[in-house]
Amino acid sequence: MPCQASLHDNASETTRVAVAQMTSTSSKQDNLKTVANLVEQAAAERCRMLFLPECFAYIGENPTDAVDQAEAITGTLMQKYQDMAKKWKVWLNLGGFHELGNVRKKVFNTQLMLDEDGNVVSTYRKVHLFDVNVPNGPVLMESNTTISGEELVTCDTPAGKMGLTTCYDVRFPHMYQILRHKHDVKILTVPSAFTKVTGAAHWEVLLRARAIETQCYVVASAQAGKHNAKRESYGHSMIVNPWGEIVAKLDDPTATGIATGVIDLESLNSLRERMPIHMHRKTGLYESWEKLS
Repeated sequence: MPCQASLHDNASETTRVAVAQMTSTSSKQDNLKTVANLVEQAAAERCRMLFLPECFAYIGENPTDAVDQAEAITGTLMQKYQDMAKKWKVWLNLGGFHELGNVRKKVFNTQLMLDEDGNVVSTYRKVHLFDVNVPNGPVLMESNTTISGEELVTCDTPAGKMGLTTCYDVRFPHMYQILRHKHDVKILTVPSAFTKVTGAAHWEVLLRARAIETQCYVVASAQAGKHNAKRESYGHSMIVNPWGEIVAKLDDPTATGIATGVIDLESLNSLRERMPIHMHRKTGLYESWEKLS
């Protein structure tokens, strides 16, 4: 489901963007203030876009807290974030908002893209839900409180065409292959709230793998540090280029702040021309193998 804007054909060859890191809590007002500071920093660094992590607006102690605190994306809280984008003339990728769902006692985990005038130009509802017994970590059952989305979403932006994904989606490469080869995205979003255990083991390698195999930029904003007595996130926000190199990250992997980097479409296109994996795919064989299994 593409957004209505039609910008990627006119996107600048280079665009400065910022990836954020924060420690959300159960105080929506405190989280709002934190985001306001991050947006101001991004604007001061002359960034066209700022990417915020999953659960940027709220993290409670218990999973059901998010359901109790959920709001419509047309509500007053979202309007405040829209006002920030408009004030600072910065596109905002809101990595995961607890949106009131159409099922009782459940929400959508919704990623929104706001343009520089504060308009919602795309929404993506997280498809893959984190139902995992983490080794040496917590048991988390996102599906108990969250409704799975069903739509693939792309969005045209000043930096280029983006494919929107969230956190646990990063473990499902077929989704990213479709975004790259069927929709020709140049940038992939992976806003997250990885646990410390899974983050230390897999975060960086997953992000770099998705970047290399799709020849896309990956912008991965992250929750970081202790949110409350029961929950702690890994942090390590970063931007990875299509060659798999980390081109932006915070010096302190758990601090609140931003890191800035440049999306270079000329470099991306050059790489794709020199290593044309899109043309080398054997889609007919892949389909026949799937039927055999």
